[in-house]
Amino acid sequence: MNKNILIITLFLLSMSVKAQTQQEWRDSLSTLSSLIERHPRNIDLRLRKAAVNIELEQYKYALEEYSKVLDLDPKNIAALYYRGFVNQQLGRYSFARNDYEAVLEQTPWDKHALMGLVLANNADGRKTQAYDGANRLITMFPKDADVYSIRAEVEQTMGMIDVALDDISKAIEIEEGSNKQSGKTTISMDDDIASYVLTSFSLYLSLGDKAKAKENLDYLVRHGIAKAQLNDYFLQVAGK
Repeated sequence: MNKNILIITLFLLSMSVKAQTQQEWRDSLSTLSSLIERHPRNIDLRLRKAAVNIELEQYKYALEEYSKVLDLDPKNIAALYYRGFVNQQLGRYSFARNDYEAVLEQTPWDKHALMGLVLANNADGRKTQAYDGANRLITMFPKDADVYSIRAEVEQTMGMIDVALDDISKAIEIEEGSNKQSGKTTISMDDDIASYVLTSFSLYLSLGDKAKAKENLDYLVRHGIAKAQLNDYFLQVAGK
């Protein structure tokens, strides 16, 4: 991962421990804004402020901040990548593509930029480009669960449910192996594998196979997620 992107990621992770409420995030934002007023050309401060804007889902403000960073440093990879992300959140898919492609011009093997590009194309209805990009990701990162999940998402939008199930099953298998290797025996709703299993759930549900869909929910319960957390999902498979 690029150093600047890693800095933002670590900043958000550290802040999430200390600032768990919206008010605390807003307090952090106020502090950073005051610092930026005194140091308007400080790129690190602007990147941190934009990261908090993202946490508060203030995507337009984050977009403005990343654009200011790029005025100061036109090739800043972190600003390009995260501006692509916020453009995507705002439905500005062509702008998101431009930002991800600018990242890839500097770092052609950047997995996150490649995944962002696939998702932007998929959301924008550019299915062929999205699928080609997803296949490229699999070729480049054949042991990465995320990329199989991304391709499953593209396949689902293309109506290719059976192959999407194959890919999401592969993502689950890879993540299970990783958990086993690290000694992890339980999972939470925040874990990637939970997201993959719920994707499998939705795919089986779209096929009308409630029994298979329920097996996915039972899997999550067996691995430590409280059934109450999955109540809305269980309601979808209740009855015949």
